[in-house]
Amino acid sequence: MNQQLSGENIFFETDHLLSKWGFADGTLLDDLLRQNGYDHVAESSEEWYEFSRRVLCEVVEIFVCTKIHNAIKPYRMATSHNPIRIYEVDGRHVSEWEELPTLQPLTIFVPKDVILETAVHLYATRFTDTDEIVSYMVRSEWATAVANQHGWDE
Repeated sequence: MNQQLSGENIFFETDHLLSKWGFADGTLLDDLLRQNGYDHVAESSEEWYEFSRRVLCEVVEIFVCTKIHNAIKPYRMATSHNPIRIYEVDGRHVSEWEELPTLQPLTIFVPKDVILETAVHLYATRFTDTDEIVSYMVRSEWATAVANQHGWDE
């Protein structure tokens, strides 16, 4: 079992926000979701892909990024790798740093029950009124409020 999934919490390494392969290449929460009621959604389906990545993005934005002491600006990226990254740290674009900056704290834990509550909400809203699957690129109202509060979209 993945060490980051043991116990009552999942641990998020903040430097994963700076990596294409961060958060287990975007699949960090997949095992937790499968073990807690979402194993009926075909893993190879677009629905699973969008849902699991949306849960990851929302959890990272709402419960991880808000605890980072550095001034950061996260964004979601359409990719087959880590879909949630940051483009600015302490007022500088990440490309302007000679060495990648160190985010503080290095690790942030999020309780599994909080992640699963987030998943329940997002699963209930995974389709639009026309039955189209909601992309992980679309923030929930809660994540949008958090982003606005922190000025991430400015």
